[in-house]
Amino acid sequence: MIQTAHDVSNNAAAQCAEPQTRLARAIALVRRIIGAPDYQKYCAHMAATHPGEPMMTEQEFVDARLTDRYSKPGAARCC
Repeated sequence: MIQTAHDVSNNAAAQCAEPQTRLARAIALVRRIIGAPDYQKYCAHMAATHPGEPMMTEQEFVDARLTDRYSKPGAARCC
């Protein structure tokens, strides 16, 4: 089969996107392990289950998650 320039550029784009996808997955995994809030997951959840409802900004989301995490009595704290 003969590859056209279009096929070659599509293959190159797919190969370039794959490391970015791997990196994004690795970052998401590390964030889950350390308990960091995942804004992209929140956005996907809101779009899928609560369409039409206003979404928090990323900063509002992070602030809310940190408040939830550290404002509970007896919550484990690092300090």
